[in-house]
Amino acid sequence: MKGRKPSAPLLLLLPAIVVLAAVVVVPLLLSLYSSFTPFRLTKPETFFVFIGLRNYLSILANTDFWWAFGRTVLLLTIALNLEMLLGLGLAMLVEKATRGQRILRTLMMFPMMFSPILVGFQFKFMFNDNIGLVNNALQSLGITSDAIPWLIEGHLAFIAISIAEIWSSTAIFAILILAGLLAMPKEPIEAARVDGCTPWQTFRYVTWPFVMPFAYIAMTIRSLDVARAYDIVKIMTDGGPAGRTELLWTLVARTAYSDGRMGMANAMAYFSILLSIAFTVYFFNKLAAARTQIGAEW
Repeated sequence: MKGRKPSAPLLLLLPAIVVLAAVVVVPLLLSLYSSFTPFRLTKPETFFVFIGLRNYLSILANTDFWWAFGRTVLLLTIALNLEMLLGLGLAMLVEKATRGQRILRTLMMFPMMFSPILVGFQFKFMFNDNIGLVNNALQSLGITSDAIPWLIEGHLAFIAISIAEIWSSTAIFAILILAGLLAMPKEPIEAARVDGCTPWQTFRYVTWPFVMPFAYIAMTIRSLDVARAYDIVKIMTDGGPAGRTELLWTLVARTAYSDGRMGMANAMAYFSILLSIAFTVYFFNKLAAARTQIGAEW
């Protein structure tokens, strides 16, 4: 009996293990099981009907799902590229500052202090047709004479959502790239200047290869965020107009709660998780390659 007594570390970890199992593991297993059933919220008995891979096969033929997937990838591409460019510019400006750098770093993190729901409400008001700040500014400057239907026309609504995403999360790229710039040794830059390199050549062949791993870390984090974007889209457009801004997780929520098809929604969610894992693996491979290059060159 003495040999079977649990160790002290296990006993100390047991409450955390029980809580994690109750709030994470069990719901995940139940949702995974329900993805193999025709479970509907209005018909609880369907939770016990096993249909195999029928939901997953239906997803492959579901045009709404693939349109939502395409919009999510498009938003991911636009947001990551613009956030990286803007974050790189902000990081380099802050790194060059000789005074007030701490204040600038704090201000740079300001958008991250807002919750996505608050950002959604903020930009929904700014892009409002009649009283929005954007339309009023454009009309006051004489750029446009009529109000632009930002949240009513499909392409414009997607642009508005992209702007909200970029504003709220550019700071992630800026902070991580700034960390790379501050950690970078100054000797290679000084050697490049002595060799007669232009500022662009110094950035392209010295600075950027060093900060690239930090940019890939930010891309990995943001790819997971954008792949499960929901709050901002839900508040600003709710997937409209006519589904033109429907993303993967707004489609999952609509399928689960508006249509009541929880089994199909869980299948979509797990399919989306697999796609997110694929993006994460891609960026981790890029990160490993960048680190290998830095190790070989430095």
